[in-house]
Amino acid sequence: MNFLSNTNISYMSITSFIIILCSLFIFSFCKKDKKTNTEPEPIPEGNLASVFIEFQPKVDTFNLVFNKNYVNAKGDTFSVSKFKYFISNIVLTKSDNTTYSEVESFHLVQHTSNTSASFTLNKVPFATYKSISFRLGIDSIRNVSGVQSGDLDPANSSDMYWNWSSGYIFMKLEGNSPKSGATTKRYEYHIGGYGGINKTQRDFSFNFGTETAVASTTSKPILKFKTNVNEIFQKPSVIDLSKSFNILGPGANAKMIADNYADMISFDKLQNN
Repeated sequence: MNFLSNTNISYMSITSFIIILCSLFIFSFCKKDKKTNTEPEPIPEGNLASVFIEFQPKVDTFNLVFNKNYVNAKGDTFSVSKFKYFISNIVLTKSDNTTYSEVESFHLVQHTSNTSASFTLNKVPFATYKSISFRLGIDSIRNVSGVQSGDLDPANSSDMYWNWSSGYIFMKLEGNSPKSGATTKRYEYHIGGYGGINKTQRDFSFNFGTETAVASTTSKPILKFKTNVNEIFQKPSVIDLSKSFNILGPGANAKMIADNYADMISFDKLQNN
């Protein structure tokens, strides 16, 4: 009887010991897993602000007025009747060098007459921001993703999508010129192409200088940019409207125009309202 009793005690002690070890292992594993979880905490809705972005169409130092005559680098007279482009992939850099990237960042900038065009970035985290970057054009994946929403919805941008070929028109400029080689004296640039050596997306990046954009409960920053139409006709290629008057699809000529518009947007000023 004593032997059986001692055996039972020994068996119970070993069992208890194993249970304690398992508990310690599980606790340690869970604790370690918690420490290695790097998922960012969601930003409370109360800590989100708005940033207003505005583009003013220009011809050099003058505000663009539709159907008014101007002169380009070649010396050709031209006027503008349509001017629009896509801005995407907006990233704001904070003063501490961390960044905020807008989700679903696609905006169609449509100029009419001499008016500026604008849109608002919503749900921007409270912070001070020192620079911005964005893209003129649409990335390759979204070009082939079929019907989409927002400004990429064909219902909102019906004349900025090629139905005959998959892909968006990134920049559209139309108007008249007495030097145009067309019998109608029209010129039309519908520029797109999202891959290969002739891709036409162009990236822009701007610092705010000594100022910072303050996004907070009481401050809604306004970022103002200038878009110079005349840059489309010059540097690195001077455009001759008697020869280059219809560029309506991807290719080497579209890339030539894209290389020209790669510097047509400049930062104007920052206002903290």
